[in-house]
Amino acid sequence: MKYVVINYRAVLLLPLVAVLSLVGCQPQQDGIEITELPEIKQAPSFSSTNYDGSTVTDADLAGSVYIAYFFFTSCGGPCPIMNSTANVLQAEYAREDDFRIVGFTVDPETDTVTRLSQYADRYSARPGKWSMLRNEVDVVGELTMKGFLMGSAEEPVMHSTRFALVDRRGVIRGYFDGLDDEKVRELRAAINFLLGERS
Repeated sequence: MKYVVINYRAVLLLPLVAVLSLVGCQPQQDGIEITELPEIKQAPSFSSTNYDGSTVTDADLAGSVYIAYFFFTSCGGPCPIMNSTANVLQAEYAREDDFRIVGFTVDPETDTVTRLSQYADRYSARPGKWSMLRNEVDVVGELTMKGFLMGSAEEPVMHSTRFALVDRRGVIRGYFDGLDDEKVRELRAAINFLLGERS
């Protein structure tokens, strides 16, 4: 007669492993709850070239919650930190079809589409989820200073280290320092709030 040996410890652990796997893919809650956010201003209109050569406009983001930020590929200071944070948020909100990430280079003369494509690969940016955009110098200056209120038109390389959070109606609802862990936790809570908000 053959006996089947059952490892009851393994059987009992399987549901726990399954739950942990699901939790690992979900946005972190961090114990922070946001119940309201200010309406700061309308996010700017734009038409930009993405790292894959396609054109991305503000109209493409209508109906989505998105974060916007500024960077340049040769930046060795805050940009890698901000892009790493964006990479983490991309993974955490992978199942949220109406959440997007939009980065604008402030050095378009250096950051060609080819260079942006390589940079996007470095951070595993997913097409349709995370855009890295290129504009003419004067346009990006206007976007930083007047559009998102996050920099200087005279010196766009002196860009902000904040993420701007935009709701489904295209309204900026907050700014969060991408170099401050506590502010990034607040950003997650704000994203969760907007994703649950009905437009």
